[in-house]
Amino acid sequence: MPGTGMCALTDSVRLTAHAVKLGCAGVLMLPPFYYKGVPDEGIYRNFSEVVQRVGDARLQLYLYHIPPVAQVGFSLALIERLLKAYPGTIAGLKDSSGDWSNTKAILDAFASHGFDVFPGSEVFLLDGLRNGGKGCITATGNINPAAIDRVYRNWQGPDADRLQAVITKTRGIVQKYPMMAALKACVAHWGKDAEWATVRPPLIELTEAQHQGLLSELAADGFDMPGLV
Repeated sequence: MPGTGMCALTDSVRLTAHAVKLGCAGVLMLPPFYYKGVPDEGIYRNFSEVVQRVGDARLQLYLYHIPPVAQVGFSLALIERLLKAYPGTIAGLKDSSGDWSNTKAILDAFASHGFDVFPGSEVFLLDGLRNGGKGCITATGNINPAAIDRVYRNWQGPDADRLQAVITKTRGIVQKYPMMAALKACVAHWGKDAEWATVRPPLIELTEAQHQGLLSELAADGFDMPGLV
């Protein structure tokens, strides 16, 4: 599910059409994010143009709601309007708002209508599954996939809350630090490949103090990345 949401409408159309032609199962699309404070009508027109210009019945479009970064998002009314206009094409949403009440409202409104909702953090994985969610799409899945998968596979079992607490604690440690640099530092350390700590500007690598703090906290918690090497 590649990300194809760009500032420019034509770029979003080009990348989305390319993804569909390659057979991607879906695309994850940010709203146009350069202009802030735009009304729902403007965002609706953007997505309507994308769907119509791509013009391919195979398109499965997942909305990417991340207002802490994009500062542009999707209201419940806008989601409903897009679903009514393009049923079968507007397939779901990743909610990276970090606000469970927002995720819950989306689940309550649309999960029963075949709209796939994915919290953007594993902190909300179990709650999401219990309320009709499909899973989660999370950055920390790059370093902690097995533990997160155990929650997904056992969410209806008697051990679900304990398993959730484990992944919530790990996420809490990692997100104390700049997330992308922290993830790469983990792969570099447990994979024994220092080049993995490299990040692309404008992001910067962890300071030495941050690096040691992250690794020490994770090691004290028993974290590991088995099989990486």
